[in-house]
Amino acid sequence: MGKNKLLVLFPGRNYSVDKPLLYYAGKVFEKRDYDVVRLHYNYKLKSNKDDIPALIEEAKVYVIHALSKIDFSKYEDVVFISKSMGTALAGYAELYFKIKARHVYLTPVADSLKYMSRGKCIVVSGKDDKILDSRKLKIYCVEQEIALKQFEDVGHSLEHADDINKTFAILMVMIRMYKEF
Repeated sequence: MGKNKLLVLFPGRNYSVDKPLLYYAGKVFEKRDYDVVRLHYNYKLKSNKDDIPALIEEAKVYVIHALSKIDFSKYEDVVFISKSMGTALAGYAELYFKIKARHVYLTPVADSLKYMSRGKCIVVSGKDDKILDSRKLKIYCVEQEIALKQFEDVGHSLEHADDINKTFAILMVMIRMYKEF
């Protein structure tokens, strides 16, 4: 490491860093000369997969352990890209390590709202998300003046169930967003 730019990828409970939204984020930022850290806590968790708050609490131990090896002071720019329960973990990690990170929150969960703030994050979700109601998320983002991108006809996975081309179109939008972030 030593490029003074860092990206940390925080997976979701069923969404590893090898899945497209996080995989291509890593590729885009590597091309921009960022050090990339890919966290792998999701497969280690023992809590009930439907109990997101319990999974978040359990994963905090892994996140703090993994990130404690990083000297954040040597980085001029720190970016956290997180998916689902990883959004709460990214916010928590920023506070825990007392750093200033820029965030892309992909399909956030309710526990992540308290960490989001204007000017340093973008939020992305599907309008049919069942984990965090899209109307509630939109109201919160408008009130907090947080940039929000919501995709039609997709849920928490940000994938179209019936049309792979629409899923690829979302992925292309996200790759463009990563390049501009």
